[in-house]
Amino acid sequence: MSPPREHTPEGRRALREGGFASAVALGYLVCALLFGVLLVLEWRSIDRSVLALARERGATLFALVETTREWNARHGGVYVLVSDEGQPNPYLEHPARDIDSADGRRLTMVNPAYMTRQIAELAEAKQGVRVRITSLSPIRPGNAPDPWEREALRRFERGEAEVLELVAAGDTQTHRYMAPLLVVPACLQCHIAQGYEVGDIRGGISVTMPAQALIAMRDTQRLRTGAMHLLAFLISAGLIHGLLLVNRRHLRVVRAINADQERLIALRTGELADANRKLADEVDLHRHSARQLAESEARYRAVFDGAAEGIIVTDAESRITQVNPAFCRITGYAAAEVLGRTPALLASGRHDADYFAQMYDSLAREGNWQGEMWNRRKSGDLYVQWISIVRVGAADDIQGYIATLSDITSRKALEDKIRYRADHDPLTGLPNRALFDDRLASALAGAHRRGSAFALLFVDLDRFKAVNDRLGHLAGDALLVEAGERLNACVRESDTVARLGGDEFAVILNEIGGMDDVEEIALRIGEAIATPFVLEKGEGCVSASIGIVLAPEHGGDAQSLLRRADLALYAVKHGGRGHHRFYTPALGD
Repeated sequence: MSPPREHTPEGRRALREGGFASAVALGYLVCALLFGVLLVLEWRSIDRSVLALARERGATLFALVETTREWNARHGGVYVLVSDEGQPNPYLEHPARDIDSADGRRLTMVNPAYMTRQIAELAEAKQGVRVRITSLSPIRPGNAPDPWEREALRRFERGEAEVLELVAAGDTQTHRYMAPLLVVPACLQCHIAQGYEVGDIRGGISVTMPAQALIAMRDTQRLRTGAMHLLAFLISAGLIHGLLLVNRRHLRVVRAINADQERLIALRTGELADANRKLADEVDLHRHSARQLAESEARYRAVFDGAAEGIIVTDAESRITQVNPAFCRITGYAAAEVLGRTPALLASGRHDADYFAQMYDSLAREGNWQGEMWNRRKSGDLYVQWISIVRVGAADDIQGYIATLSDITSRKALEDKIRYRADHDPLTGLPNRALFDDRLASALAGAHRRGSAFALLFVDLDRFKAVNDRLGHLAGDALLVEAGERLNACVRESDTVARLGGDEFAVILNEIGGMDDVEEIALRIGEAIATPFVLEKGEGCVSASIGIVLAPEHGGDAQSLLRRADLALYAVKHGGRGHHRFYTPALGD
């Protein structure tokens, strides 16, 4: 009968080697757990520090905006000059929203909310920080909260003092901070009619700050602390391993009599342990790779399905292989209706072959292209989109294309409206001084090119100030609007009637037949303006003083014509008003 294995030299050797390996493994495990826990705690501390910085920055911006709003509210609103950047607030109901200064300049009241929007636009343009005032019951539709802001406002109603989150939108991450706006006594000037009391939550101000810098700082600190903990782990594990090795050598000396057998067993045990560790590492690596692949797929799907822009993925022959929900919302097509087809099914017919040739040439040379493109929805409606296309693969091994598109139809319409406002008088809708100067330059260029003549008339309303003083500014404005309409009715569609400011108008008569034609129109204008204006608060009576120059007879450049037309108008004003006069050299220059 053979003795139990643990009593044989081989068994004892195996027990000793196993105890050593277990001690080493236990030492590594304890070190790994210790430094792993310390690293996690340090990373959490770094994350809290980054959030604290974001909260401090958001709270500072909120406090600044809140202070400026309270200052504005305590002053009952402030007046600024009406300009392209400072148009009257259509959502402000106030009997003195728009006034005229003593020197005739137009002023409009800026209330706290309107001032906040303008400060927010400036902050976003200069610093990339977006500040929005919002409310669950906004007066201005543009102040309606987005989903994140709506949830924050509800949390304020439940008693929370502020909200801060790191929000991911596609590949961009931002810190979003929001705090409530409480009604103070100064606010009741505008909001008491809505049932608010002091201390009520009127709404909130959200601050959206780019998070790239703070995230980069966090990642750098994480990397540095990770490296330090890894180094400490390696040193500690090495020390433990070294101590165990010294102890092992001592035991080997004591057991020298069995050294050869012990070494053989230890060698075989070590090889088996290495093989097991390698197998375990391979299993862990496989599991880790599978987990990373699943996480990457989940992130891709979340970005693809949740993107606000439409996304199209095609193969090398431009056949559609994938579209996201935003594409279906924008175009009206279901995914099943476009898969396997080319994007040509969206074509509007507005772009010629050269347009698409340049697009494919850019994709071939640079690997990307972007620009505006008109397309057609499934319903047949045309819309304009901003589209970006990137090539997948090298130029000689194209694997497909990825395109992202955004519907910018509303933005284009807004741009057209802004351009119109920049060129036209906001009261009468007539061309303003800038557009008048362009039309005058065009008339001069046409006259020089074709050898034709045109006339320039300066029209000034006599006794307009008396009507304005007697009936009020609103009546004066109504008179100016109707005067512009009467002037337009006296000329042809190809002519130009512009308002230069106040009660001063200018008329460009293109391609005139002679002085008699101009005088006929001047008489017509005089009769039209002299007809009494029936206004809401009474009848307004004015007349027209008209100064006339002919081009090129009275000048071949804009400055000369404007100066001489003004001289002719001045002569009319000092000669009794209410009639017209052509420029003559006797009037001076």
